[in-house]
Amino acid sequence: MPSKYFGTDGIRGKFGEQPLTKNFFKVLGASISKALLENDDLNKSVLIGSDTRESSEEILNLLATGLVTTDCNIDYAGVVPTPAISLFTKERDYSIGIMISASHNLYYDNGIKIFNSQGNKISIDEENLIEDYIETIKDTKVNFDKNIKINNISKNVEDDYIKFCLDNSKDVDLKNINISLDVANGSNYKIAEIVFSKLGMNVRTHNNKPNGKNINQNCGSTFIQELPKIVSEDKSLFGLSMDGDGDRIVIVDNNGNILDGDDILYTIVYGKLLNKEKVNGVVGTKMTNLSLEKFLNSKNIKFIRTDVGDKYVLEKMIKNNFIIGGETSGHILMLDKISSGDSIIAALAFLNYSNILKENGINHKLNKYPQTLKNIKIDKTLQENFVNVVINEAIKKYSDNNARLIIRKSGTESCIRVMVEAENILTVESLSTEVSNFISKKLK
Repeated sequence: MPSKYFGTDGIRGKFGEQPLTKNFFKVLGASISKALLENDDLNKSVLIGSDTRESSEEILNLLATGLVTTDCNIDYAGVVPTPAISLFTKERDYSIGIMISASHNLYYDNGIKIFNSQGNKISIDEENLIEDYIETIKDTKVNFDKNIKINNISKNVEDDYIKFCLDNSKDVDLKNINISLDVANGSNYKIAEIVFSKLGMNVRTHNNKPNGKNINQNCGSTFIQELPKIVSEDKSLFGLSMDGDGDRIVIVDNNGNILDGDDILYTIVYGKLLNKEKVNGVVGTKMTNLSLEKFLNSKNIKFIRTDVGDKYVLEKMIKNNFIIGGETSGHILMLDKISSGDSIIAALAFLNYSNILKENGINHKLNKYPQTLKNIKIDKTLQENFVNVVINEAIKKYSDNNARLIIRKSGTESCIRVMVEAENILTVESLSTEVSNFISKKLK
């Protein structure tokens, strides 16, 4: 049964509109509390962080109103990247962590990501339980009049997260290299520059003046068009582009090449091998380029694909005892450091291992199979089962082509994603157009 509120990465949508009304967030807080905090063995403490959206502070108070229906302690970490919430939920023994963010979406969207006491995204079973409580609570009278106390520990969390990033880069020599940062007017608008500067890099920071409405607006990891020009003008070795909540990274080199999550995984893994570090295996997704899988196979490294979503990648990594995994979109997981995608940690690893590749005369860019990804917007009012039928018909009609075809409904946006990959670029382009046109006509 499809989730009603949760997507591939938490809950998100337009704040103030159905279903994410102000009252919904009160009900959501109470539902999280009922589902995850009523066990007597828990210390009933919650760590909450947020990105720079204008609605984040209001959502914090609405969630807290619901959360305290089960007596709990709420600490607010302030504006921090999502990985900081993952990290400190575990390290400081919180029962759960909540990040208020809509990730790479524009400011008018908002939502939450929830972490368990180990700093991992909560399970689908736990998401379903929260949804069951939402449906039960929303039509009953709940007392939301309890006094709310939110402890602001933002300075402490920010300082400790910066220290964590620096401590995880002690053996990395990146002094005096020129770096351009695009921090998407988001969670890393202060922290990223501090970290890279303290490591001795010459940093030029862009899109670091959030105003509540400009997060991800023509900037960040999903708007990479301007970064090659910025890198050139800054005379930088690399441009590092993060998303609004700081758990994804896309990189541009000084030749204008755009390096996605597949390139970053390739560089880190290859660098580790050259550095005589063991790599047991790697987890990717259905969207991971086939060339990465073939490279890993050539090095006798096991590769596992999973559904799109970093929580699914993490699940497979833990199950198989792998420490490296990630998504093409730029979620890079390195479990020897942190259990969440982390744009700063991933960027530092990339910079370190790309230097090792360079010393060995190896390019940091993966030689990929041609691949296209098209997003087909869908009307939010369309029935889920109708959309699923259209996707199924398209898969049946076009799956016999000499190409790898992935068609799926996005878990974070109102669109159908069509990915086509083949050895021949003409096959990719023609099939991508044909499939997209077929789906668009069917949706009408």
